[in-house]
Amino acid sequence: MSKREAKGFDPRDRKILYSFWDSLPKINFAKDAEKTYYAHDARILILKTLGEGMKEKNKETGEEDIIRRALNIQEIYQRIQLYKEEKRQIEGIDWKDFDISLHNLYFHIQKLEEAGLIQTIAILREGKHNVSYYGRKAQVMIFRLDYEEYEKIRNAFQAMAKLVPFVDSKFKSEDVHDFYNRYVSIGKSQVKKLFEQLASFQTALDKTDVDPADILNFLELLTNVNSGFIALLKEMANYFNLEID
Repeated sequence: MSKREAKGFDPRDRKILYSFWDSLPKINFAKDAEKTYYAHDARILILKTLGEGMKEKNKETGEEDIIRRALNIQEIYQRIQLYKEEKRQIEGIDWKDFDISLHNLYFHIQKLEEAGLIQTIAILREGKHNVSYYGRKAQVMIFRLDYEEYEKIRNAFQAMAKLVPFVDSKFKSEDVHDFYNRYVSIGKSQVKKLFEQLASFQTALDKTDVDPADILNFLELLTNVNSGFIALLKEMANYFNLEID
């Protein structure tokens, strides 16, 4: 049983291969694992296969309407080979230069697991062997986010907090810090809604080569005019006696 096995999963029951998905976080930011993810095309493809999963027959209906997103190494390898045969359009993948052995695929799975991007869902006894099944750590993985933009906003508020006491004694650094905390609170609420909407597109994302970060950017465009931000910014402008159209 893997040390990385998610809490609450019972590896003795094959149902875990289907049920674990609904227990996953909707969104996972991969800032610290970004370099690991982009280090080799195989890692992009592994995450792709685990997100798309495999259709299986429902024992009750006999139809292929169950999607299993916990796959073993052989299944991941076969799915990648199918992508290659189909010349599936996947962002960042050039099939002319891509080739991988089953042995090397183990190495990349290990690296993704160490980076916290995938996990061992279960180790099941199948015939004479124990077979490991792997799955994502979140339903939607987000890479290439502009983290520097958030740092710029924080730095701007911190700089203003230092400056205002020297501009006018009626301005307080504490007030600027309060404005910043409220700004962050509104931002977190908005981002939560964006993530929930993005997660609702998960099935469609796994069927295309669309980068989830691009869809997130699109959704952000639609929410730029946020009533909470507007009210706060007007209050800040009034506080500093600024006339901003």
